[in-house]
Amino acid sequence: MTDQLLPEQSGRPNRRPGWRERMLAEVGIVALGGVFLALIGFPPASEASLGMQMAFGIGGCLAGWAVMRGLSLIGAASARMLGLDELWGYAFAIPVGSVVITWAILWLTGGTSGAFGPAFAFAWPMSMLIAVAFFVLFFLAYRRSERRTGGDMSAPRGDAPGEGASALTETAMHCRLPKGFPRIIAMTAEDHYVKVIGDGRSEMVLMSLSEAAELVPPGAGLRVHRSWWVAQSAIAGSEKSGRDTKIVLATGLRVPVARGRAAQLKDAGLI
Repeated sequence: MTDQLLPEQSGRPNRRPGWRERMLAEVGIVALGGVFLALIGFPPASEASLGMQMAFGIGGCLAGWAVMRGLSLIGAASARMLGLDELWGYAFAIPVGSVVITWAILWLTGGTSGAFGPAFAFAWPMSMLIAVAFFVLFFLAYRRSERRTGGDMSAPRGDAPGEGASALTETAMHCRLPKGFPRIIAMTAEDHYVKVIGDGRSEMVLMSLSEAAELVPPGAGLRVHRSWWVAQSAIAGSEKSGRDTKIVLATGLRVPVARGRAAQLKDAGLI
């Protein structure tokens, strides 16, 4: 991750969008995609009026997005259980979701014979291609947003190690946790929740990891993976297996490091 200006230097706020904002943004992008498909006359409404094409395009894309969203949560959970990056969850969601969407579209337009007839062999690859296109679009959009807001890989700016450690005992995040919750050492995303890990204790909080990271001092920790935030004061070492790197915390917890971020962590002397 390239170095970025602090908010006061850049003249604009350095805030990460919350999960509600991301959902609204995704709905907007998907709806716009539906308009585009309608304008180019994409099946199954290619012979219908423009109004019907818009209904099919926008409604169909939003329904498909909802299906893909649900299946991506299942895929991401499965990927985490297998120790893989959450992105592998889309290897499950895209083909399975496109099958469900294709069945639904063909059934609505041609009944049972349409859903299970020869048209499926043509429609399914087209549905999967659209799903892949949306996935790539969202992936690039989130990557751009992450780079623009920065802070994921930033080293502490002027904070001494002791200051970062003590700062994690009384944070804004503690206001969302039970009274007496200890020092925060790590946080990990689990579906729509964040698991906050402290010294000998953990709690689940309904929010995104990006929102949780905003509630702790910026110099006290950093994102090492799209699903993990760790306190720098809790890092005890690291281990490497092939191309995979894990940070080892003082408690023995092993946290995966995104391959694209390992070099920055190494340069910062954290692994």
